[in-house]
Amino acid sequence: MTNFIAESAILQEAKILKNESSKAIFKMVMQTADEINQNKRVYPRDVLESAMNNCVDRIKRRAFMGELDHPIPTGSQASDGIRQTTVLLKNTSHLVREYYFEGNKLTGVFETLNTPNGNILLELLKAKATIGTSMRGMAELKRRKDNVNEVQEPLYIICYDMVSQPSHSSALVNFSELRYEHKSLICESKSGVICTPDGKCYLPDFFDKLVEQKIIRFFDTWV
Repeated sequence: MTNFIAESAILQEAKILKNESSKAIFKMVMQTADEINQNKRVYPRDVLESAMNNCVDRIKRRAFMGELDHPIPTGSQASDGIRQTTVLLKNTSHLVREYYFEGNKLTGVFETLNTPNGNILLELLKAKATIGTSMRGMAELKRRKDNVNEVQEPLYIICYDMVSQPSHSSALVNFSELRYEHKSLICESKSGVICTPDGKCYLPDFFDKLVEQKIIRFFDTWV
């Protein structure tokens, strides 16, 4: 039987560059593999890798978004089932830009969104609040002899929400790798050309490609 999985948070702290910053890019551990978490579940590395590989298309389309806090159950099994497996756009606060593994740690690079919840998350980061990630997903669970539930393949990851109490103790914001985007960093001319502070101008589509390929730097220095 496929189970809905809601993990509690993984926890992390940032220096403020400027109060006018409109977006934050930050790195944090999303969860760990081959390690028993506080919910008595373990995610085998191959299962987690396969699940994240299936998220690559959403990451590329900037569609791998998450909410600020997990949805609160209402007690209605039918409506809760739909709500828990759905990311509501009005509740989104961030998206995942990229991910990679550092040993058994699944690490992600996140970007805050210019939404009400995204602005709350940005302010929490600026206040150096302890924040964690928590995954929502669906998979079958196998009960082991040590009473630990092992997540089976296929695992479908719905999203990684930002929460205050993570189930993976290492899933925290890495504040040494937090950076902010400032509204004054670039400007768009009336012709639609994007110009950077050093006086160089680009067509919008070309500018986006250069940023994605990391040929030019869209953000200023790391904190």
